[in-house]
Amino acid sequence: MSEVIATVSIRAPRSGPGVEVCFEFPATGETVYLPLPDRRALEAMRRKAGEYLRRVVPLVARLNATTEQAATALRILLNAGRELTGMLIPDDIARFLRLESAFRAAWPLWQAAQWDDPHRPLPMIELHCRDETLPLELLPLFDFGSLPPLRTYDDLVRAASRFLGFATVVRRVVPARATADSVLRNEPALPVQFLRHRELGSARDEERFLASLGAHVQVEGPWPVSQDEEAVRTSLLRALYDGAPLDGGPGDGVPVQVQHFACHCDTSAEFDDDYALVLSTRNGKTRRVTFGELREGYYDRFFADRSTAGHRAVIILNACASSRTNPLTAYSFPRWFLNHGHRAFIGTETDVPDGVAGGFAAAFYGRLLEARRPLGEAVVWARRDLLRDFRNPLGLLYVMYGDTQLTVERARPGIYRASAGRAA
Repeated sequence: MSEVIATVSIRAPRSGPGVEVCFEFPATGETVYLPLPDRRALEAMRRKAGEYLRRVVPLVARLNATTEQAATALRILLNAGRELTGMLIPDDIARFLRLESAFRAAWPLWQAAQWDDPHRPLPMIELHCRDETLPLELLPLFDFGSLPPLRTYDDLVRAASRFLGFATVVRRVVPARATADSVLRNEPALPVQFLRHRELGSARDEERFLASLGAHVQVEGPWPVSQDEEAVRTSLLRALYDGAPLDGGPGDGVPVQVQHFACHCDTSAEFDDDYALVLSTRNGKTRRVTFGELREGYYDRFFADRSTAGHRAVIILNACASSRTNPLTAYSFPRWFLNHGHRAFIGTETDVPDGVAGGFAAAFYGRLLEARRPLGEAVVWARRDLLRDFRNPLGLLYVMYGDTQLTVERARPGIYRASAGRAA
């Protein structure tokens, strides 16, 4: 079990109007309060985080980057992280330093931690959020200082270790049903439903990778196959709600544990009813399923069976802007899926280049299965693997909601090159 080194909550202030972000550190007993005039500052922070990420992505858009390109991206991320933190601490350098000092005291090993030790538990930060969330992974809270020259992989590691997303597991605690256990069933194999838009290069890469895992992962898909738009919508709703096979047949064996989307995701609409997952059939015909249709389908089924029992599959949305919160509403894909029984959600903060999406998926499943890393740790290790193997820091785009402790029943040693050599 990961050690919780800090909890972060967004709440009404102890006195007066506005809102405050509260950082509490259990090991040291320290608390840092960051008062804000209103919630608009949090919305502005999320919007600005998305803009910073869109600036960084083109610098390392190809999966294989150079050390120089990674260094440039990390410098921009450092400046972005300082700016975002500054939106919580307007013009207050003393609070900057106090927050940095509190994180260093809570996790003194932040810079000495061994990235090559996959068995060492990672520290955890809990973010308690209802209608808001924060881009904590992007904040360099262990060190706001300027970066030295970054010429080697070890230099990149030291720079990346400043960021919460590389150093810690961020657990977003949202209102959701408690899970019965934290086990992902993978005996005899991990059941995964693979849904895709076939024009995406990453979808083809992810399909090939999942197929390469052989008997260790039972893949249903790629899907959709049907040309009938209503049939696609009905089958998807049934699979999401009941864990049923996507072909409409009776389910048998281990229920589906992961529903993996490698598709387009449109969150540009003004209202979240019109957000859409954009899939395509075998011959390339586009099939859209909107957020409003998902909600309608779930409500129909909830009120028909009158039961809230059961826990639904982990959702991986390896897609464009899949976990970006619409500031005009209190809902988003991740919060909605968790509220409706899905055990966890992994998505991205902005558009992900195809190669990066495929590379992250391979590293994530490898870490999850190779050494039975909990889901939250597998996300962090996948970020590190992208930096190690490809000099690419864009793993920071991925965020997770839900049960970070979900772990497969049985490790599958040898399926992943989890101890690759390092280049200078």
